[in-house]
Amino acid sequence: MVRLNLVSLTKRVPLIQFRKGGLSAANNKPSPSQQVTGGPAIEDWELPARYARKPIDPLEAEYINNGGIPN
Repeated sequence: MVRLNLVSLTKRVPLIQFRKGGLSAANNKPSPSQQVTGGPAIEDWELPARYARKPIDPLEAEYINNGGIPN
């Protein structure tokens, strides 16, 4: 036998309150001194050595190519 669950028929009240437009949205814009400009992307080979990727050893490359650790 199927038991039906009855949902409360009261109006749903959201827990999060959003500000909808108004003056607060206009005031949230950062000033020109705070804006971040997007520069060109940095390639891997342009990074300093301390930020460069660690080389992959042959055993790890074999695991990657074979889909994981062999059973």
